[in-house]
Amino acid sequence: MAWPITSGDYVVGDPKSPVAVVTLASDYRDLNLKNYAICGTCFTENFGIEKIIVNVLSNPHISCLIVCGKESEHFAGQSLLSLAENGVSTFGGSKKIVGSEGVIPYLNEIPATAISRFLREIEVIDLVGITDPLVIQQAIDSCSRKERSEAPELIMPEIDENSWKKYESQVKKNVMSKIKRG
Repeated sequence: MAWPITSGDYVVGDPKSPVAVVTLASDYRDLNLKNYAICGTCFTENFGIEKIIVNVLSNPHISCLIVCGKESEHFAGQSLLSLAENGVSTFGGSKKIVGSEGVIPYLNEIPATAISRFLREIEVIDLVGITDPLVIQQAIDSCSRKERSEAPELIMPEIDENSWKKYESQVKKNVMSKIKRG
């Protein structure tokens, strides 16, 4: 199986590195980082995070995810940190990130077992808001290789630009709810 297995705005470095870097809404090309397996952006609190989980879990060498850069309008960074800290709620058949400030923080396109594995095996480092390449590079260089215990083989669905459409009614409901509270 070729890695990474899902598309996105990223660059592959050394696939044997234990580090994945997500620069949120900051352009990773401007940071000139090195010694990572994969480095890219993430703008959304749902499909963007699902793509991160899929690509990180499908590389058995990655054990550390650095979340850095400028926060996106969809609170992708805050949602990733909430996921790492609080997990998901599976109430009503949806997998919602507990504590996310995003409008549609649902991870329904990937199996619950993948989310559980991600939470158990991947260390998430919070550098949200940090755009200084020296600070981010220090974090990359400080990550040590940790043995991941579970087999890397998981069947993951393709997540594409049209996947969000099934949540259109939920988005409208959540936006209206936030407007009424605001």
